[in-house]
Amino acid sequence: MPFCPSCRYEYRPEIKRCPDCDVALVDQLPPEVEPPRLVAVASFQFEPQAQVARLKLERLGISAFIANEKIAQTDIVLAFADGGVHVVVRQDDAARACKILEEEEDE
Repeated sequence: MPFCPSCRYEYRPEIKRCPDCDVALVDQLPPEVEPPRLVAVASFQFEPQAQVARLKLERLGISAFIANEKIAQTDIVLAFADGGVHVVVRQDDAARACKILEEEEDE
């Protein structure tokens, strides 16, 4: 049975293209890639502080993003209830990111 490599739906043998994704069907699906695990490596009271930390990590080659950024902009009490504004990185980069951010605090 053919499969759509995009949506992974299985089709009857006479169908050659996925009607939803408009891509050619394949005989076998590639293995699913597990998304990277993400962890918060720092929390800040205000969003600009978190942005500075994110930029420092990205300058040193660690992809990072800010969680709770929009919540903090609209409802600071709710952001505080969740621990503030978080800097999040891939789990594989967490130890290095923590070390970089700790060194920044010592300066």
